[in-house]
Amino acid sequence: MAPVLPVYWREVAICTDVRFTLRTCRALVAVAALIAASDTLPAQAVTQPALKAAFLYNFAKFAEWPADATVTALALCVVDDSPVDEALEQLVKGGVVNGRPVTVLHHGPDRALRACHLVYFGGSNTDRAVATLDEIRGAAVLTVSDGEAFAQRGGVIGLFLEDGKMRFAINAEAAQRGGVRLSSRLLTLAKLVKDTRNAQR
Repeated sequence: MAPVLPVYWREVAICTDVRFTLRTCRALVAVAALIAASDTLPAQAVTQPALKAAFLYNFAKFAEWPADATVTALALCVVDDSPVDEALEQLVKGGVVNGRPVTVLHHGPDRALRACHLVYFGGSNTDRAVATLDEIRGAAVLTVSDGEAFAQRGGVIGLFLEDGKMRFAINAEAAQRGGVRLSSRLLTLAKLVKDTRNAQR
């Protein structure tokens, strides 16, 4: 098996720049390593809940929320995907991101998504996920989904498979609407897309 290092040598090189903290470098390499690791798994395993949960946890490390959204613990939410919900809860148990404790909120009909900092929508119903974006429009919520063309339809980050690897697309315009700032380091690993839904209006 070929060594994993060449897959993310660029991210390791970036870490030699003294402007970036060790924490940022570790998170950047972690995301790149997830992409590399997905290439060594069968297609069925690439989309397993644990891998998606790991991506979500690392995305949170590269996001900054407005000051009024950082008063409480960092709240991660999952909609319509119980396996990812369970995997994420196990992963973040006792975790801290940028000095803040992380918690997983179990979304239900009586819980507003605006209480979440990051929301993952299961890809089983992309149309419903996109419709929900209008309900939280303007809120400081980092939205993620593996639904088809989610980022192009107004979401912030869309997970997708390409050549057997799990990749992600970022709609920077969608992030800016909610005041969520994504690290330029994360953008270097992403496929950047435009908000085609707004363009068609």
